[in-house]
Amino acid sequence: MATEKYLLQDGSTLEITTTDKTIAYKESVVTTVDKVVNYEEVTTKIIPAVSFYIGLPKSDTLVLSAQSNRVIENIRISNAAGIAAQLTNCGNITFRNCFFDGAGAEAITLYNCKNILIEKCLFARVTTGVYASTSQSIKILNNQFLNVRRREGVNARGQFVQFDNVSGAGNEVSGNKGENFIGESNPEDLISMFKSNGTAASPIQIRNNMFKGGGPSASGGGIILGDFGGSYITADGNVLLNPGNYGMSIAGGSNMVITNNKIFSKQFPWSNNPLFIWEQSGSVCANNTIKSNRATWTDKDGKPNGGWNAGNCVNTIWEKPTPITEAELNVPVHLIDYVTPEELIKIRK
Repeated sequence: MATEKYLLQDGSTLEITTTDKTIAYKESVVTTVDKVVNYEEVTTKIIPAVSFYIGLPKSDTLVLSAQSNRVIENIRISNAAGIAAQLTNCGNITFRNCFFDGAGAEAITLYNCKNILIEKCLFARVTTGVYASTSQSIKILNNQFLNVRRREGVNARGQFVQFDNVSGAGNEVSGNKGENFIGESNPEDLISMFKSNGTAASPIQIRNNMFKGGGPSASGGGIILGDFGGSYITADGNVLLNPGNYGMSIAGGSNMVITNNKIFSKQFPWSNNPLFIWEQSGSVCANNTIKSNRATWTDKDGKPNGGWNAGNCVNTIWEKPTPITEAELNVPVHLIDYVTPEELIKIRK
């Protein structure tokens, strides 16, 4: 005797205890578990159970303005023509256990929002998972991202997460997983901190994320801090495997810290280096730290690269990383585990 779980075509979930006799259902009449055993066998297909995210009920796209104190959870927004969920002037909003299943633009955009929590959501085939602009206290925790695709031209995007002029205390991007499959994705930077500022007491935290896959962009890579300036951002304990042109970087700003990260890349046509600090935009670049990281990197010419300090940021603490093997990164074969491997194949493209 065994209990099996099925998702019926009406969206309900069904558990059937089977013996030596196959039990089936007729869709037009069976709507509840209690009725199933009362019907004689019919030759109707039984649909195998699906994982939580695939089985979520579908929702229309969301446009929220000046709303607060809402929890948005357990929904699926599929193939949005533009932005899947757009929030403006909102506060105290939580997204939880949602599936953003394809979009022509960003999955979630936040404009002038405060106290936003996005947790345990799945993002697939969007230009950017979460884009937060001129906002405060934004937390992106324990989500999974798959195959971001940048647009051409202005505001191309192409990130798992981008903060743009995010400021203040309580901002965090932690515990997330993301994977870009070559030939199916077109990312820029996986995590981008653009003109964003934490505080001395509460830096923006980018911690314990695990990302795999980047390229073919010749400029984009893993995690970038201080793009066009910013301050008080810490990236610690992240794992990056083959993340693109570079692994992690400080491109400007002050009081940036990159420590205790693990980075590895094989040779690709777009590979450059694992770590760099280089002021590129004319902004202040001072009092930044890169140390205690481990990285092994092969550049596009097949040569090992240990990182680069451009020397144009004042008061820099710079340590080249120590080597690491790919096995030591401990990245699982199936990094995206909110769905089964079979379901992952279906939602990748």
